[in-house]
Amino acid sequence: MSIYKPCDIRGAAATELSPQLYRSWGRTLGRQVEPGAKFVAGGDVRASTGEFLAALIEGLCQSGADVVDLGVLPTPMIYYARQRLQAAGCAIVTASHNPAAINGLKWMVADRPPTPSDVAALQRAAEETGTVPDASRSSTKPRTLDISFDYVACLQETFVDALATQLHIAIDPMAGCWAGKARRYLHAIFPQCLFSTIHDAPSPDFDGRAPDCSRPHELDELCDAVYRERAHLGIAFDGDGDRIALVDNEGAVLNAEEAAWVLLQTLGPELRGQRFVYDLKFSDRIAEAARQLGAEPLVERSGHAFLRARMCHSGALFGAEVSGHYFHRALDGGDDGLYTACRLIAWLARSGQTLAQLRRSCPAVYMTPDLRVPMAVDAQPAIIEQARTAWAQFPQQAIDGVRIDIPGGWVLVRSSVTEPALTFRFEGLDWRALDDLVEHFCDSLPELGDDLWQRYRGAMGALLQ
Repeated sequence: MSIYKPCDIRGAAATELSPQLYRSWGRTLGRQVEPGAKFVAGGDVRASTGEFLAALIEGLCQSGADVVDLGVLPTPMIYYARQRLQAAGCAIVTASHNPAAINGLKWMVADRPPTPSDVAALQRAAEETGTVPDASRSSTKPRTLDISFDYVACLQETFVDALATQLHIAIDPMAGCWAGKARRYLHAIFPQCLFSTIHDAPSPDFDGRAPDCSRPHELDELCDAVYRERAHLGIAFDGDGDRIALVDNEGAVLNAEEAAWVLLQTLGPELRGQRFVYDLKFSDRIAEAARQLGAEPLVERSGHAFLRARMCHSGALFGAEVSGHYFHRALDGGDDGLYTACRLIAWLARSGQTLAQLRRSCPAVYMTPDLRVPMAVDAQPAIIEQARTAWAQFPQQAIDGVRIDIPGGWVLVRSSVTEPALTFRFEGLDWRALDDLVEHFCDSLPELGDDLWQRYRGAMGALLQ
């Protein structure tokens, strides 16, 4: 698989990435803004980040940008710095939730996340021989800045009405960018709350695990901490700190639908007459919940940059992605795990409800996780087309791959952006309807139906245990 993904760059740090690539990417990004324009840069805690960030900054300086080196920071704080400093762009050396051996690059120019064509532009520039510094632009030197006090002050001002909140909250920063920061910052915002932590020291190898808060098994320790300490809430962040996962006061992990449903309820009347952007991989129950609250749901293909771009273009109040990104108009359409946590903490204190009570009121959902079937990239379009044809009598959407809506459920078939595989996702009105849908769909794809059925049975057996 290429390191150039639809909306960012990811690859093995030791074999697929190099300082030369980051230097080239920095020069290319710097040429996309006016000479002397401000550009902020930072990175996560991985061992490879320091060298790559230095090369990225060197390339930006060679392009004549006024570079502000923010150092190691959570991604949302770097986005905040771009907005606060009115910078022309930002670049972040990170591979988000991926294992420590992987690294990558996220960026924005102006207030626009990268499109596939923007990613392709960086790829072309890196592959061309003419990647020497632009002689028409004078090189600059970077400067450093500590944005943390301003960031925390902004959150204090935003949530000043919740100063008296008294909750016990357990935090797992997963030894990533929020380690050593989230507890201090949250305590400054909610001084009467009690915060306890696990994995709260930054670690280049994330304490030996993948910093992916969307995987329930990675939250076992947090669940135990919440239950043992009788905390009101458990919060986990991913490696670069933009995603969030929730554990209720009974030690249960909220799945993607439960978390999105809860956050919609916390917005309540604010949603009336507003737009809500949601990942097409979500259950239909999420769009229904938004409609019941008076919002207009707008479906978008899965992927941080796609949802953020839709937030900006639509002016939506709120957005949600299955992996745990939550977007807010108050952040110019951006996402910030700590900001989302603050909103939930303030709402729980104000409402008097427990998170477990709210979770149990979420409508039942009968759906599969992503079912991945390994397949060569060039063979995938034919299978997607085969599914379109076999189910041509039913309504279809082509936002990403194909989604087929049938009475009592739907199926989504799309190409994975992380590996050479097709991913399948199904939803039914109940478990029997889901079973029937998957069985009939597998029968319609004889080339891989048996493999897909076995993966479905294996996934649902583990899910229902």
